Amino acid sequence: MSYIRNASGRFTDHLIGIIGGTPVDAHMGVTFFQQRGVKTIGVGLSASPEEATLLQVLYPLKLQRLITREILLMKQTHRISKVCIFCNSLSAAINLEELQTETGLRIITPLNVYQQTAHLYDKVGLLAANCQSLRGIENVIMEARETTQVVGTALLQLVIAIEKATPPETIMQEQGLFHLLKFFETIGVPALILGCTHFPYLKKSLESHTFLEIIDPAEEMLSMLLTS
Repeated sequence: MSYIRNASGRFTDHLIGIIGGTPVDAHMGVTFFQQRGVKTIGVGLSASPEEATLLQVLYPLKLQRLITREILLMKQTHRISKVCIFCNSLSAAINLEELQTETGLRIITPLNVYQQTAHLYDKVGLLAANCQSLRGIENVIMEARETTQVVGTALLQLVIAIEKATPPETIMQEQGLFHLLKFFETIGVPALILGCTHFPYLKKSLESHTFLEIIDPAEEMLSMLLTS
Protein backbone atom coordinates (compact mmCIF):
# COMPACT_ATOMS: atom_id res chain seq x y z
CA MET A 1 0.00 0.00 0.00
CA SER A 2 1.25 3.48 -0.80
CA TYR A 3 1.00 6.31 1.71
CA ILE A 4 -0.45 9.76 1.07
CA ARG A 5 1.22 12.60 2.96
CA ASN A 6 0.95 16.24 3.70
CA ALA A 7 3.62 18.29 5.38
CA SER A 8 1.82 21.24 6.98
CA GLY A 9 1.17 21.34 10.70
CA ARG A 10 0.03 24.47 12.51
CA PHE A 11 -2.02 22.74 15.19
CA THR A 12 0.10 19.73 16.08
CA ASP A 13 3.64 18.49 15.66
CA HIS A 14 2.40 14.90 15.53
CA LEU A 15 1.10 12.98 12.56
CA ILE A 16 -2.51 11.88 12.45
CA GLY A 17 -3.06 8.63 10.58
CA ILE A 18 -5.87 8.67 8.01
CA ILE A 19 -7.42 5.32 7.09
CA GLY A 20 -9.69 5.23 4.03
CA GLY A 21 -11.72 2.48 2.49
CA THR A 22 -9.99 3.26 -0.82
CA PRO A 23 -7.06 5.50 -1.83
CA VAL A 24 -9.59 8.17 -2.85
CA ASP A 25 -11.09 8.18 0.66
CA ALA A 26 -7.63 8.50 2.15
CA HIS A 27 -6.63 11.29 -0.25
CA MET A 28 -9.82 13.21 0.55
CA GLY A 29 -9.04 12.91 4.25
CA VAL A 30 -5.43 14.02 3.84
CA THR A 31 -6.52 16.98 1.71
CA PHE A 32 -9.22 18.00 4.19
CA PHE A 33 -6.79 18.01 7.12
CA GLN A 34 -4.04 19.68 5.10
CA GLN A 35 -6.33 22.58 4.27
CA ARG A 36 -6.76 23.07 8.01
CA GLY A 37 -3.08 22.92 8.82
CA VAL A 38 -2.84 19.42 10.28
CA LYS A 39 -0.08 16.96 9.39
CA THR A 40 -1.33 13.56 8.29
CA ILE A 41 -0.35 10.39 6.54
CA GLY A 42 -3.06 8.33 4.87
CA VAL A 43 -3.62 4.91 3.38
CA GLY A 44 -6.56 3.25 1.60
CA LEU A 45 -7.29 -0.38 2.44
CA SER A 46 -8.91 -1.46 -0.84
CA ALA A 47 -8.26 -0.73 -4.49
CA SER A 48 -11.88 0.08 -5.40
CA PRO A 49 -15.30 0.78 -3.84
CA GLU A 50 -16.50 -2.66 -4.93
CA GLU A 51 -13.55 -4.38 -3.26
CA ALA A 52 -14.03 -2.29 -0.12
CA THR A 53 -17.70 -3.26 0.10
CA LEU A 54 -16.93 -6.97 -0.27
CA LEU A 55 -14.32 -6.77 2.47
CA GLN A 56 -16.63 -4.86 4.81
CA VAL A 57 -19.71 -7.02 4.29
CA LEU A 58 -18.33 -10.52 3.76
CA TYR A 59 -14.93 -10.56 5.46
CA PRO A 60 -15.10 -8.41 8.63
CA LEU A 61 -12.49 -10.48 10.51
CA LYS A 62 -10.03 -10.10 7.64
CA LEU A 63 -10.81 -6.39 7.57
CA GLN A 64 -10.21 -6.07 11.31
CA ARG A 65 -6.82 -7.75 11.01
CA LEU A 66 -5.89 -5.60 8.01
CA ILE A 67 -6.75 -2.28 9.61
CA THR A 68 -5.02 -3.26 12.86
CA ARG A 69 -1.87 -4.15 10.95
CA GLU A 70 -1.88 -0.89 8.99
CA ILE A 71 -2.37 1.28 12.06
CA LEU A 72 0.38 -0.51 13.99
CA LEU A 73 2.69 -0.15 11.00
CA MET A 74 1.96 3.59 10.76
CA LYS A 75 2.48 3.93 14.50
CA GLN A 76 5.84 2.17 14.37
CA THR A 77 7.15 3.67 11.15
CA HIS A 78 5.67 7.17 11.16
CA ARG A 79 4.92 7.68 14.87
CA ILE A 80 1.30 8.68 14.37
CA SER A 81 -0.34 9.96 17.54
CA LYS A 82 -4.04 9.50 16.66
CA VAL A 83 -6.12 7.98 13.90
CA CYS A 84 -9.09 9.18 11.85
CA ILE A 85 -11.01 6.53 9.94
CA PHE A 86 -12.14 8.65 7.03
CA CYS A 87 -14.77 6.23 5.77
CA ASN A 88 -18.29 5.68 7.08
CA SER A 89 -18.83 2.15 5.80
CA LEU A 90 -15.42 1.03 7.07
CA SER A 91 -16.21 2.52 10.48
CA ALA A 92 -19.46 0.57 10.62
CA ALA A 93 -17.75 -2.73 9.80
CA ILE A 94 -15.05 -2.81 12.48
CA ASN A 95 -14.87 -3.30 16.23
CA LEU A 96 -13.63 0.14 17.27
CA GLU A 97 -13.13 -0.63 20.96
CA GLU A 98 -11.00 -3.66 20.10
CA LEU A 99 -9.03 -1.65 17.56
CA GLN A 100 -8.22 1.10 20.07
CA THR A 101 -7.15 -1.47 22.64
CA GLU A 102 -4.89 -3.35 20.23
CA THR A 103 -3.25 -0.23 18.78
CA GLY A 104 -3.12 1.90 21.93
CA LEU A 105 -4.29 4.94 19.96
CA ARG A 106 -7.25 7.30 20.08
CA ILE A 107 -9.36 6.61 16.98
CA ILE A 108 -12.09 8.93 15.70
CA THR A 109 -14.67 7.91 13.09
CA PRO A 110 -17.75 9.57 11.60
CA LEU A 111 -19.84 7.42 13.94
CA ASN A 112 -18.61 9.51 16.88
CA VAL A 113 -20.22 12.54 15.26
CA TYR A 114 -23.55 10.81 14.66
CA GLN A 115 -23.89 10.09 18.38
CA GLN A 116 -24.20 13.86 18.81
CA THR A 117 -26.38 14.36 15.73
CA ALA A 118 -29.01 12.01 17.15
CA HIS A 119 -29.95 14.54 19.82
CA LEU A 120 -30.59 17.32 17.31
CA TYR A 121 -33.34 15.76 15.19
CA ASP A 122 -36.47 13.63 15.61
CA LYS A 123 -36.07 12.41 12.02
CA VAL A 124 -33.01 12.43 9.79
CA GLY A 125 -32.24 11.37 6.23
CA LEU A 126 -29.17 9.27 5.54
CA LEU A 127 -27.30 8.74 2.28
CA ALA A 128 -24.67 5.99 2.49
CA ALA A 129 -22.45 3.95 0.19
CA ASN A 130 -23.76 0.53 1.19
CA CYS A 131 -26.24 -1.12 3.53
CA GLN A 132 -23.47 -2.06 5.95
CA SER A 133 -22.89 1.63 6.49
CA LEU A 134 -26.62 2.37 6.74
CA ARG A 135 -27.03 -0.21 9.46
CA GLY A 136 -24.01 0.95 11.42
CA ILE A 137 -24.98 4.62 11.35
CA GLU A 138 -28.60 3.85 12.23
CA ASN A 139 -27.45 1.74 15.19
CA VAL A 140 -25.22 4.53 16.50
CA ILE A 141 -27.98 7.13 16.18
CA MET A 142 -30.66 5.00 17.84
CA GLU A 143 -28.33 3.90 20.62
CA ALA A 144 -27.75 7.57 21.38
CA ARG A 145 -31.46 8.43 21.14
CA GLU A 146 -34.03 5.71 20.63
CA THR A 147 -36.75 8.01 19.31
CA THR A 148 -34.76 9.43 16.38
CA GLN A 149 -36.10 8.03 13.11
CA VAL A 150 -33.53 7.27 10.39
CA VAL A 151 -34.64 7.19 6.74
CA GLY A 152 -31.81 5.77 4.69
CA THR A 153 -30.66 5.09 1.14
CA ALA A 154 -27.52 3.20 0.05
CA LEU A 155 -26.04 3.90 -3.38
CA LEU A 156 -22.59 2.53 -4.19
CA GLN A 157 -22.85 3.93 -7.73
CA LEU A 158 -22.36 7.42 -6.28
CA VAL A 159 -18.98 6.40 -4.90
CA ILE A 160 -17.94 4.82 -8.19
CA ALA A 161 -18.95 7.95 -10.12
CA ILE A 162 -17.10 10.22 -7.68
CA GLU A 163 -13.93 8.14 -7.95
CA LYS A 164 -14.13 8.65 -11.73
CA ALA A 165 -14.31 12.43 -11.11
CA THR A 166 -17.69 12.69 -12.83
CA PRO A 167 -19.00 16.28 -12.51
CA PRO A 168 -21.34 16.67 -9.52
CA GLU A 169 -24.33 17.93 -11.52
CA THR A 170 -23.98 14.97 -13.90
CA ILE A 171 -24.00 12.58 -10.94
CA MET A 172 -27.06 14.33 -9.52
CA GLN A 173 -28.92 13.79 -12.79
CA GLU A 174 -27.73 10.28 -13.67
CA GLN A 175 -28.17 8.82 -10.18
CA GLY A 176 -31.61 10.28 -9.50
CA LEU A 177 -30.57 12.52 -6.62
CA PHE A 178 -33.06 15.23 -7.55
CA HIS A 179 -35.86 12.72 -7.00
CA LEU A 180 -34.26 11.49 -3.77
CA LEU A 181 -34.05 15.02 -2.37
CA LYS A 182 -37.70 15.56 -3.24
CA PHE A 183 -38.60 12.34 -1.43
CA PHE A 184 -36.82 13.43 1.74
CA GLU A 185 -38.46 16.86 1.56
CA THR A 186 -41.91 15.32 1.06
CA ILE A 187 -41.70 13.07 4.12
CA GLY A 188 -40.56 15.94 6.33
CA VAL A 189 -36.91 15.11 6.90
CA PRO A 190 -35.13 18.33 8.04
CA ALA A 191 -31.54 17.18 7.49
CA LEU A 192 -29.56 14.76 5.34
CA ILE A 193 -26.44 13.06 6.64
CA LEU A 194 -23.69 12.48 4.09
CA GLY A 195 -22.94 8.96 5.33
CA CYS A 196 -19.88 8.49 3.13
CA THR A 197 -16.69 10.52 3.11
CA HIS A 198 -16.85 10.64 -0.69
CA PHE A 199 -20.12 12.55 -0.62
CA PRO A 200 -18.89 16.05 0.33
CA TYR A 201 -17.84 16.07 -3.34
CA LEU A 202 -21.57 16.58 -3.99
CA LYS A 203 -22.33 18.87 -1.06
CA LYS A 204 -22.54 22.18 -2.94
CA SER A 205 -24.73 20.67 -5.64
CA LEU A 206 -27.00 19.07 -3.05
CA GLU A 207 -27.33 22.33 -1.13
CA SER A 208 -28.20 24.24 -4.31
CA HIS A 209 -31.17 21.95 -4.98
CA THR A 210 -32.74 21.55 -1.54
CA PHE A 211 -33.63 23.36 1.68
CA LEU A 212 -32.53 20.33 3.72
CA GLU A 213 -29.57 20.82 6.04
CA ILE A 214 -26.66 18.80 4.64
CA ILE A 215 -24.55 17.25 7.43
CA ASP A 216 -20.88 16.52 6.74
CA PRO A 217 -19.12 14.98 9.79
CA ALA A 218 -15.57 15.92 8.74
CA GLU A 219 -15.30 19.25 10.60
CA GLU A 220 -16.50 17.72 13.86
CA MET A 221 -14.07 14.81 13.49
CA LEU A 222 -11.24 17.32 13.16
CA SER A 223 -12.38 19.08 16.33
CA MET A 224 -12.53 15.79 18.22
CA LEU A 225 -9.04 14.82 17.11
CA LEU A 226 -7.52 18.14 18.10
CA THR A 227 -9.16 18.25 21.54
CA SER A 228 -8.96 14.60 22.59
